[in-house]
Amino acid sequence: MGFSTNILVKVARQILIYGGLTMTFIGIVGSLAIVFIFSRHPFNKSSCSIYIKVNGILSALFLPLFYMPTIITNGFQINLITLNNAFCKFLSSYGAFTVLSVLIINWFLLFDRFAISSRSARIRSLSSKKIARVVVFSVLFVIFCLVALPSAIIFEKMPMGTNVTYICSTKSRRFLLFGALFYFPIVEGILPIVLTIFFWLLTRKQVRNLCNEQFVRRFDRQLTRVYLFQILANAIASVPYATIILYRSITFQTVRSPDKENIVEFFRLMAIWLFYVQYCTDFYIYITISKDVRVEVLKLLCSCPRLGFDHFTAAQSMYLPSSQSLKTASH
Repeated sequence: MGFSTNILVKVARQILIYGGLTMTFIGIVGSLAIVFIFSRHPFNKSSCSIYIKVNGILSALFLPLFYMPTIITNGFQINLITLNNAFCKFLSSYGAFTVLSVLIINWFLLFDRFAISSRSARIRSLSSKKIARVVVFSVLFVIFCLVALPSAIIFEKMPMGTNVTYICSTKSRRFLLFGALFYFPIVEGILPIVLTIFFWLLTRKQVRNLCNEQFVRRFDRQLTRVYLFQILANAIASVPYATIILYRSITFQTVRSPDKENIVEFFRLMAIWLFYVQYCTDFYIYITISKDVRVEVLKLLCSCPRLGFDHFTAAQSMYLPSSQSLKTASH
């Protein structure tokens, strides 16, 4: 039994390593593609393009700066996070800042999709690019002051138990319990699902009632479906991680057998891998569900070879003699 549970842990580490590295690559490509596409006309006309581009930038930076050290630490078992105290503080602060920023920006995007489909002109006026910029700046500033800075202060490199193993954590038991009992299970687990279902029901009803109205564009209806599905998928991806964090915190003082510990470690590693999927799949959800985004991507892909051919033709014409010069030379 012990041998089989050890195999489970080894398999989970391999999935985290190879699956995580693959996800990091396709996630960075997808996030940059989202930023590029929603910076182009006509996608940049929508107020939600501000939220989408900011989340794309946050995800593109988050994957190499935070997910890669997580893969190295939990997959390769190289304790990179605790190399020094400054790196520990940076990762703790940066991770908390990005995860919470993406989460809250998603919530405002849900409200934006609800507002754009409202019959009320006053509520529809809340869906604007100007308001979106103010919201994004305010969210990032508040989270930096209230979450990132305190995390950088209280987290540190510290020994675990009486051995020489070091972890990046905090001595504040209350802070750890708050994260385990409230933040992960409620803020990242239950609340996003509840808010998604709530706004989905309201927005779906309004979109159906207003499907023939001119102020609800077809693309806005597509984005509403895409983002409701995306946020729900992200919330579901967070549930296993929140569950395992809660379980480990509740059973912190419980002495488990090696087999049971291996099973818990297996679920922890798989939950980590699944948790970071949500930062890699946004672009691929867009091209799967939204026809307009899919068509735009195909146009860009088809234009790349033609653009390369045009550059080649232009460069070639610089070195080849013109027909007029050939006639002159013949005389």
